[in-house]
Amino acid sequence: GALVGKLRGVDVGFKIGLEFFSAQGLAGVHRVVGGAPFFLDLKFHDIPNTVAGAVRAVSASRPAIVNVHAAGGAEMMRAAAAAAREGADAA
Repeated sequence: GALVGKLRGVDVGFKIGLEFFSAQGLAGVHRVVGGAPFFLDLKFHDIPNTVAGAVRAVSASRPAIVNVHAAGGAEMMRAAAAAAREGADAA
């Protein structure tokens, strides 16, 4: 909180990890980062449909970056990329 406040107006982005996201959700993310760019470091890794749904849900909040775990395979990564576009378009 305090450091983020000091950085307001500086050209920076913020990395949001799984622990913070799980505790605070998207509302907490937006409360902390305001309008600054943010990277959701959530490393989604599941079946393609589940990852697509998760990525679609968070993409509506317009993160600069969302990551997935490459071990999920090419099909999962393609589903995540398509869902990111859909989620961003729906925002």
